[in-house]
Amino acid sequence: MALTTAGELSKKGFSKPDVLYFFYGRDVGYMESTAKKLIDKLVPNNARTLNLHRFDAKELDVGQFCDAVMAIPMFAARVCAFITGFNADKLTKDDTEALKEILSDIPETTTVVICCDGENVFRTKKALSDKNKRFADFCAKGGTVCDFAYRRANDMGRYIVSELSAQGLQISSYDAQYLANRTLSDTSLIDNEIEKLAAFADGRPVTREMIDALVSPKIESDGFSLAINILKGNAQFVFRRIDELTAQQYEAVEILGTISYSIMDIYRAKLARSSGRTADDVMKDFAYPAYKKFAVENAYSDCGRISLDKIRQVLDILSDTDLLIKTRGFSKGGDILALEQSAAKCLAIRN
Repeated sequence: MALTTAGELSKKGFSKPDVLYFFYGRDVGYMESTAKKLIDKLVPNNARTLNLHRFDAKELDVGQFCDAVMAIPMFAARVCAFITGFNADKLTKDDTEALKEILSDIPETTTVVICCDGENVFRTKKALSDKNKRFADFCAKGGTVCDFAYRRANDMGRYIVSELSAQGLQISSYDAQYLANRTLSDTSLIDNEIEKLAAFADGRPVTREMIDALVSPKIESDGFSLAINILKGNAQFVFRRIDELTAQQYEAVEILGTISYSIMDIYRAKLARSSGRTADDVMKDFAYPAYKKFAVENAYSDCGRISLDKIRQVLDILSDTDLLIKTRGFSKGGDILALEQSAAKCLAIRN
Protein backbone atom coordinates (compact mmCIF):
# COMPACT_ATOMS: atom_id res chain seq x y z
CA MET A 1 0.00 0.00 0.00
CA ALA A 2 2.43 2.62 -1.21
CA LEU A 3 4.27 4.06 -4.18
CA THR A 4 6.12 1.43 -6.21
CA THR A 5 7.96 1.13 -9.51
CA ALA A 6 6.87 -0.91 -12.51
CA GLY A 7 9.79 -3.29 -11.94
CA GLU A 8 8.84 -3.90 -8.31
CA LEU A 9 5.19 -4.36 -9.27
CA SER A 10 6.16 -6.91 -11.92
CA LYS A 11 8.18 -8.91 -9.37
CA LYS A 12 5.36 -8.81 -6.82
CA GLY A 13 2.74 -9.90 -9.33
CA PHE A 14 -1.00 -9.95 -8.83
CA SER A 15 -1.58 -13.21 -6.96
CA LYS A 16 -3.00 -11.18 -4.07
CA PRO A 17 -4.53 -8.14 -5.77
CA ASP A 18 -5.17 -4.88 -3.93
CA VAL A 19 -8.57 -3.23 -4.06
CA LEU A 20 -7.07 -0.13 -5.72
CA TYR A 21 -4.35 0.50 -8.32
CA PHE A 22 -3.39 3.99 -9.48
CA PHE A 23 -1.07 3.90 -12.51
CA TYR A 24 0.69 6.94 -13.97
CA GLY A 25 3.84 7.61 -15.99
CA ARG A 26 5.26 8.60 -19.35
CA ASP A 27 5.71 5.04 -20.62
CA VAL A 28 2.05 4.66 -21.53
CA GLY A 29 2.64 1.44 -23.47
CA TYR A 30 4.16 -0.25 -20.42
CA MET A 31 1.34 1.07 -18.22
CA GLU A 32 -1.37 -0.20 -20.58
CA SER A 33 0.21 -3.65 -20.96
CA THR A 34 0.51 -3.98 -17.17
CA ALA A 35 -3.12 -2.91 -16.70
CA LYS A 36 -4.15 -5.55 -19.24
CA LYS A 37 -2.22 -8.27 -17.36
CA LEU A 38 -3.85 -7.17 -14.12
CA ILE A 39 -7.36 -7.22 -15.60
CA ASP A 40 -6.71 -10.63 -17.18
CA LYS A 41 -5.81 -11.86 -13.70
CA LEU A 42 -8.83 -10.25 -12.05
CA VAL A 43 -11.61 -11.13 -14.49
CA PRO A 44 -11.57 -14.14 -16.86
CA ASN A 45 -12.68 -13.52 -20.44
CA ASN A 46 -15.89 -15.49 -20.03
CA ALA A 47 -16.97 -13.38 -17.03
CA ARG A 48 -16.29 -9.88 -18.31
CA THR A 49 -19.75 -8.94 -19.53
CA LEU A 50 -21.04 -8.69 -15.95
CA ASN A 51 -17.87 -8.05 -13.98
CA LEU A 52 -15.61 -5.71 -15.97
CA HIS A 53 -16.77 -2.08 -16.08
CA ARG A 54 -14.75 0.33 -18.24
CA PHE A 55 -14.89 4.12 -17.90
CA ASP A 56 -13.33 6.94 -19.92
CA ALA A 57 -12.28 9.63 -17.43
CA LYS A 58 -13.24 12.36 -19.90
CA GLU A 59 -16.88 11.17 -19.79
CA LEU A 60 -16.95 9.78 -16.27
CA ASP A 61 -20.33 9.53 -14.56
CA VAL A 62 -19.46 9.29 -10.87
CA GLY A 63 -22.84 7.74 -10.03
CA GLN A 64 -22.39 4.92 -12.56
CA PHE A 65 -18.83 4.39 -11.36
CA CYS A 66 -20.09 4.08 -7.78
CA ASP A 67 -22.64 1.46 -8.88
CA ALA A 68 -19.88 -0.53 -10.61
CA VAL A 69 -17.60 -0.43 -7.57
CA MET A 70 -20.37 -1.61 -5.25
CA ALA A 71 -21.60 -4.37 -7.59
CA ILE A 72 -21.55 -7.99 -6.44
CA PRO A 73 -19.47 -10.36 -8.62
CA MET A 74 -21.56 -12.57 -10.89
CA PHE A 75 -20.09 -16.00 -11.69
CA ALA A 76 -16.61 -14.67 -10.87
CA ALA A 77 -14.45 -13.94 -7.83
CA ARG A 78 -14.08 -10.21 -8.41
CA VAL A 79 -15.51 -7.12 -10.03
CA CYS A 80 -13.11 -4.70 -11.78
CA ALA A 81 -13.86 -1.01 -12.36
CA PHE A 82 -11.32 0.35 -14.85
CA ILE A 83 -10.80 4.08 -15.55
CA THR A 84 -8.60 5.24 -18.45
CA GLY A 85 -7.29 8.72 -19.29
CA PHE A 86 -7.53 9.97 -15.70
CA ASN A 87 -6.39 13.51 -14.91
CA ALA A 88 -7.32 15.06 -11.56
CA ASP A 89 -6.81 18.53 -13.05
CA LYS A 90 -9.89 17.96 -15.22
CA LEU A 91 -12.20 17.02 -12.33
CA THR A 92 -14.50 19.40 -10.50
CA LYS A 93 -14.03 19.74 -6.76
CA ASP A 94 -17.32 17.91 -6.14
CA ASP A 95 -16.41 15.00 -8.43
CA THR A 96 -12.98 14.72 -6.82
CA GLU A 97 -14.47 14.50 -3.34
CA ALA A 98 -17.12 12.02 -4.52
CA LEU A 99 -14.45 9.79 -6.09
CA LYS A 100 -12.36 9.86 -2.93
CA GLU A 101 -15.39 8.86 -0.88
CA ILE A 102 -16.06 5.90 -3.19
CA LEU A 103 -12.39 4.82 -3.17
CA SER A 104 -12.28 5.02 0.62
CA ASP A 105 -14.77 2.17 0.95
CA ILE A 106 -14.10 -0.35 -1.86
CA PRO A 107 -15.60 -3.80 -1.18
CA GLU A 108 -13.14 -6.67 -0.77
CA THR A 109 -14.54 -8.31 -3.92
CA THR A 110 -13.86 -5.25 -6.11
CA THR A 111 -10.63 -3.91 -7.59
CA VAL A 112 -10.44 -0.41 -9.05
CA VAL A 113 -7.75 0.24 -11.67
CA ILE A 114 -7.05 3.86 -12.64
CA CYS A 115 -4.70 4.67 -15.56
CA CYS A 116 -3.62 8.29 -15.95
CA ASP A 117 -3.45 10.39 -19.09
CA GLY A 118 0.26 10.07 -19.98
CA GLU A 119 2.24 13.31 -20.12
CA ASN A 120 -0.77 15.46 -19.27
CA VAL A 121 -0.71 14.77 -15.54
CA PHE A 122 2.85 16.07 -15.04
CA ARG A 123 3.85 19.55 -13.89
CA THR A 124 7.56 19.12 -14.64
CA LYS A 125 9.70 16.39 -16.21
CA LYS A 126 9.46 14.34 -13.01
CA ALA A 127 6.72 15.79 -10.82
CA LEU A 128 2.97 15.30 -11.07
CA SER A 129 0.73 18.36 -11.04
CA ASP A 130 -0.40 19.35 -7.55
CA LYS A 131 -3.93 17.90 -7.88
CA ASN A 132 -2.68 14.63 -9.38
CA LYS A 133 0.00 14.35 -6.69
CA ARG A 134 -2.59 14.81 -3.95
CA PHE A 135 -4.87 12.23 -5.59
CA ALA A 136 -1.98 9.76 -5.94
CA ASP A 137 -1.06 10.25 -2.29
CA PHE A 138 -4.67 9.58 -1.35
CA CYS A 139 -4.70 6.35 -3.40
CA ALA A 140 -1.43 5.21 -1.83
CA LYS A 141 -3.12 5.10 1.58
CA GLY A 142 -5.50 2.36 0.47
CA GLY A 143 -3.92 0.77 -2.55
CA THR A 144 -0.93 0.57 -4.89
CA VAL A 145 0.40 3.60 -6.78
CA CYS A 146 2.87 2.82 -9.57
CA ASP A 147 5.04 5.18 -11.64
CA PHE A 148 5.62 3.84 -15.15
CA ALA A 149 8.73 5.87 -15.92
CA TYR A 150 10.73 4.98 -19.02
CA ARG A 151 12.94 2.02 -18.28
CA ARG A 152 16.74 2.10 -18.31
CA ALA A 153 18.24 1.24 -21.68
CA ASN A 154 19.75 -1.98 -20.31
CA ASP A 155 16.40 -3.04 -18.79
CA MET A 156 14.57 -2.23 -22.00
CA GLY A 157 17.34 -4.01 -23.90
CA ARG A 158 16.60 -7.21 -22.00
CA TYR A 159 12.91 -6.80 -22.84
CA ILE A 160 13.76 -6.41 -26.54
CA VAL A 161 16.01 -9.48 -26.49
CA SER A 162 13.22 -11.47 -24.80
CA GLU A 163 10.50 -10.33 -27.21
CA LEU A 164 12.59 -11.12 -30.30
CA SER A 165 13.72 -14.43 -28.83
CA ALA A 166 10.06 -15.40 -28.38
CA GLN A 167 9.76 -14.99 -32.17
CA GLY A 168 12.84 -17.13 -32.79
CA LEU A 169 15.11 -14.15 -33.54
CA GLN A 170 18.44 -13.04 -32.13
CA ILE A 171 19.79 -9.58 -31.35
CA SER A 172 22.93 -8.65 -29.42
CA SER A 173 22.41 -6.98 -26.03
CA TYR A 174 24.32 -3.93 -27.27
CA ASP A 175 22.14 -3.53 -30.35
CA ALA A 176 19.05 -4.04 -28.19
CA GLN A 177 20.19 -1.15 -25.98
CA TYR A 178 20.87 0.88 -29.11
CA LEU A 179 17.26 0.33 -30.21
CA ALA A 180 16.03 1.25 -26.72
CA ASN A 181 18.02 4.48 -26.78
CA ARG A 182 16.88 5.31 -30.32
CA THR A 183 13.24 5.15 -29.19
CA LEU A 184 13.89 6.58 -25.69
CA SER A 185 12.68 3.30 -24.13
CA ASP A 186 9.08 4.06 -25.10
CA THR A 187 7.33 0.67 -24.90
CA SER A 188 4.63 1.56 -27.42
CA LEU A 189 7.22 2.55 -30.01
CA ILE A 190 9.48 -0.38 -29.25
CA ASP A 191 6.68 -2.94 -29.62
CA ASN A 192 5.88 -1.52 -33.05
CA GLU A 193 9.53 -1.52 -34.07
CA ILE A 194 10.00 -5.12 -32.89
CA GLU A 195 7.17 -6.21 -35.19
CA LYS A 196 8.71 -4.32 -38.08
CA LEU A 197 12.21 -5.66 -37.48
CA ALA A 198 10.96 -9.23 -37.02
CA ALA A 199 9.12 -9.12 -40.34
CA PHE A 200 12.14 -7.69 -42.13
CA ALA A 201 14.68 -10.04 -40.53
CA ASP A 202 12.66 -13.10 -41.59
CA GLY A 203 14.64 -15.45 -39.36
CA ARG A 204 17.99 -13.67 -39.61
CA PRO A 205 19.63 -11.99 -36.58
CA VAL A 206 18.50 -8.38 -36.09
CA THR A 207 21.49 -6.08 -36.69
CA ARG A 208 22.44 -2.45 -36.13
CA GLU A 209 22.16 -1.88 -39.89
CA MET A 210 18.55 -3.09 -39.85
CA ILE A 211 17.73 -0.77 -36.93
CA ASP A 212 19.28 2.22 -38.71
CA ALA A 213 17.41 1.40 -41.91
CA LEU A 214 13.97 0.74 -40.42
CA VAL A 215 13.64 2.58 -37.11
CA SER A 216 12.95 6.30 -37.23
CA PRO A 217 14.40 7.75 -34.04
CA LYS A 218 12.42 10.07 -31.81
CA ILE A 219 13.79 13.55 -32.32
CA GLU A 220 15.06 13.63 -28.73
CA SER A 221 17.37 10.73 -29.52
CA ASP A 222 18.73 12.69 -32.50
CA GLY A 223 19.96 15.35 -30.11
CA PHE A 224 23.07 13.48 -29.02
CA SER A 225 24.11 12.34 -32.48
CA LEU A 226 23.72 15.89 -33.84
CA ALA A 227 25.44 17.45 -30.83
CA ILE A 228 28.46 15.15 -30.84
CA ASN A 229 28.89 15.47 -34.62
CA ILE A 230 28.72 19.27 -34.38
CA LEU A 231 31.44 19.18 -31.71
CA LYS A 232 33.54 16.75 -33.77
CA GLY A 233 33.16 18.81 -36.96
CA ASN A 234 31.23 16.22 -39.01
CA ALA A 235 29.44 18.68 -41.31
CA GLN A 236 28.14 16.09 -43.77
CA PHE A 237 26.25 14.19 -41.08
CA VAL A 238 24.89 17.34 -39.40
CA PHE A 239 23.42 18.98 -42.49
CA ARG A 240 22.06 15.71 -43.88
CA ARG A 241 20.25 14.97 -40.61
CA ILE A 242 18.84 18.49 -40.34
CA ASP A 243 17.50 18.10 -43.89
CA GLU A 244 15.90 14.75 -42.95
CA LEU A 245 14.25 16.19 -39.84
CA THR A 246 13.00 19.18 -41.81
CA ALA A 247 11.46 16.81 -44.36
CA GLN A 248 9.67 15.09 -41.44
CA GLN A 249 8.04 18.46 -40.61
CA TYR A 250 10.03 19.19 -37.45
CA GLU A 251 10.32 22.89 -36.61
CA ALA A 252 13.72 24.59 -36.41
CA VAL A 253 13.20 25.55 -32.78
CA GLU A 254 12.38 21.92 -31.93
CA ILE A 255 15.56 20.63 -33.62
CA LEU A 256 17.62 23.37 -31.99
CA GLY A 257 16.16 22.57 -28.58
CA THR A 258 17.06 18.91 -28.68
CA ILE A 259 20.61 19.72 -29.87
CA SER A 260 21.06 22.25 -27.07
CA TYR A 261 19.75 19.82 -24.47
CA SER A 262 22.31 17.20 -25.55
CA ILE A 263 25.13 19.75 -25.66
CA MET A 264 24.31 20.48 -22.01
CA ASP A 265 24.55 16.74 -21.26
CA ILE A 266 27.99 16.68 -22.88
CA TYR A 267 29.04 19.85 -21.01
CA ARG A 268 28.07 18.34 -17.66
CA ALA A 269 29.85 15.09 -18.54
CA LYS A 270 32.99 17.00 -19.55
CA LEU A 271 33.01 18.98 -16.30
CA ALA A 272 32.60 15.76 -14.33
CA ARG A 273 35.33 13.99 -16.28
CA SER A 274 37.71 16.94 -15.85
CA SER A 275 37.08 16.81 -12.09
CA GLY A 276 37.69 13.09 -11.77
CA ARG A 277 34.03 12.23 -11.27
CA THR A 278 32.09 9.41 -12.92
CA ALA A 279 29.06 9.09 -15.17
CA ASP A 280 27.12 7.83 -12.16
CA ASP A 281 28.05 11.06 -10.36
CA VAL A 282 26.59 13.01 -13.29
CA MET A 283 23.34 11.02 -13.04
CA LYS A 284 23.09 11.70 -9.32
CA ASP A 285 24.27 15.33 -9.23
CA PHE A 286 21.92 16.47 -11.99
CA ALA A 287 18.99 14.20 -11.03
CA TYR A 288 18.77 12.48 -14.41
CA PRO A 289 15.93 9.95 -14.79
CA ALA A 290 16.97 6.31 -15.09
CA TYR A 291 16.23 6.05 -18.81
CA LYS A 292 18.88 8.74 -19.52
CA LYS A 293 21.73 6.56 -18.20
CA PHE A 294 22.69 5.29 -21.66
CA ALA A 295 22.84 8.87 -23.04
CA VAL A 296 24.86 10.16 -20.07
CA GLU A 297 27.35 7.31 -20.40
CA ASN A 298 27.71 8.06 -24.13
CA ALA A 299 28.30 11.75 -23.40
CA TYR A 300 30.89 10.88 -20.75
CA SER A 301 32.82 8.49 -23.00
CA ASP A 302 32.73 10.69 -26.12
CA CYS A 303 33.65 14.07 -24.62
CA GLY A 304 37.26 13.24 -23.78
CA ARG A 305 38.95 15.01 -26.72
CA ILE A 306 36.54 17.96 -26.90
CA SER A 307 37.66 21.09 -25.07
CA LEU A 308 35.49 22.86 -22.51
CA ASP A 309 36.05 26.12 -24.33
CA LYS A 310 34.62 24.73 -27.57
CA ILE A 311 31.55 23.37 -25.80
CA ARG A 312 30.96 26.77 -24.16
CA GLN A 313 31.31 28.61 -27.48
CA VAL A 314 28.83 26.22 -29.12
CA LEU A 315 26.36 26.74 -26.28
CA ASP A 316 26.64 30.52 -26.71
CA ILE A 317 25.91 30.28 -30.44
CA LEU A 318 22.96 27.96 -29.90
CA SER A 319 21.54 30.24 -27.19
CA ASP A 320 21.79 33.29 -29.47
CA THR A 321 20.13 31.36 -32.30
CA ASP A 322 17.29 30.23 -30.06
CA LEU A 323 16.58 33.85 -29.13
CA LEU A 324 16.82 34.91 -32.77
CA ILE A 325 14.33 32.29 -34.00
CA LYS A 326 11.86 33.00 -31.20
CA THR A 327 11.90 36.79 -31.53
CA ARG A 328 12.24 37.43 -35.27
CA GLY A 329 9.44 36.72 -37.72
CA PHE A 330 11.15 34.65 -40.39
CA SER A 331 9.61 33.95 -43.77
CA LYS A 332 8.94 30.30 -44.63
CA GLY A 333 12.20 28.38 -44.34
CA GLY A 334 14.01 31.31 -42.74
CA ASP A 335 14.17 29.66 -39.34
CA ILE A 336 15.72 26.51 -40.83
CA LEU A 337 18.28 28.69 -42.63
CA ALA A 338 19.10 30.36 -39.30
CA LEU A 339 19.55 26.91 -37.73
CA GLU A 340 21.87 25.80 -40.54
CA GLN A 341 23.90 29.01 -40.27
CA SER A 342 24.20 28.41 -36.54
CA ALA A 343 25.40 24.84 -37.16
CA ALA A 344 27.98 26.14 -39.65
CA LYS A 345 29.34 28.62 -37.05
CA CYS A 346 29.62 25.83 -34.50
CA LEU A 347 31.35 23.51 -36.94
CA ALA A 348 33.91 26.21 -37.73
CA ILE A 349 35.10 26.45 -34.11
CA ARG A 350 38.47 24.83 -33.57
CA ASN A 351 39.00 22.58 -30.59
